[in-house]
Amino acid sequence: MNLVSISNSDLLIFVVGTSGSGKDSVMRETVTYLDTIDIPASILRRVITRPSDKNEESTFMTVEEFSLHKAEDEFALYWNIYDNWYGCGWRQIKEAINRKEFLLINISRGMLFKAREVFPKCLIILVTVPQEIAESRIKKRGREDEEGLQTRLTRMKKKIDMPTPNLVIENIGDLPKTAEVLGNFLNIRYKERKDE
Repeated sequence: MNLVSISNSDLLIFVVGTSGSGKDSVMRETVTYLDTIDIPASILRRVITRPSDKNEESTFMTVEEFSLHKAEDEFALYWNIYDNWYGCGWRQIKEAINRKEFLLINISRGMLFKAREVFPKCLIILVTVPQEIAESRIKKRGREDEEGLQTRLTRMKKKIDMPTPNLVIENIGDLPKTAEVLGNFLNIRYKERKDE
């Protein structure tokens, strides 16, 4: 069991939103902002069975490699979506918790109930954006063929059952301002943790 990670799971920040909401950009900018106010934070590098691109940093694994790591219980959370496997490794999560730093994690909205089960104190941040902006970002990214694009656009419109977020932020263009909102929210949580 990986119980060591549960006690301080309020350091884990699960960032969710539809495709095109700009989650990765918000996370990167927030970590930069937190650094300016001396709050330690990093972003979990996910394992994905698709090569990474300029929009996100990830570790590539073949489906066979991913299955082996899954069988060895090396992932705290894993899921399959858009014909790819995604995994969040235990090692990186434990290391961040041991350093007592916030770890921002981009996961599927459909995984949030499981995330809360594994990490009861985790925080959930929902990033929203108007549909037309999300669609424009997805198309500009150029990651999928036409069929894959339509699959993402269809899922984007689907309501996903999930726990109530701790914070909802709209990411409509002023990225530093969006990151500051999230950063200030985490700053309050950080101070509360130190006072405990």
